[in-house]
Amino acid sequence: MAVPICPRCAHDVIESLFLSPVPGVWEVLQCGCCHYCWRTSEPPRRTQRDFYPDTFKMTAEEIGNAPSVPAVPPVRAARSAPTPRLTHPGPAGQTTGDRHE
Repeated sequence: MAVPICPRCAHDVIESLFLSPVPGVWEVLQCGCCHYCWRTSEPPRRTQRDFYPDTFKMTAEEIGNAPSVPAVPPVRAARSAPTPRLTHPGPAGQTTGDRHE
């Protein structure tokens, strides 16, 4: 089998992420440069550089200049007091305790 290159950026450092539960059926690969992932059983337009759409091909320079994905904000600290429930008046002005949705 030929050494795979990334269909998107032509990088040659490819990592195997997953193997098919049925041996030899497929493998999920990931590029070490642009992080593109593909399954070896997909069609050539997803697995082979020569058939990959030119519109989506990237160069090392384009990857280096790509904007970073925003970081996920930190988890908020838990509140010490329970959140108050919103209420609405029930029959004869009594409060029912139902939430307004």
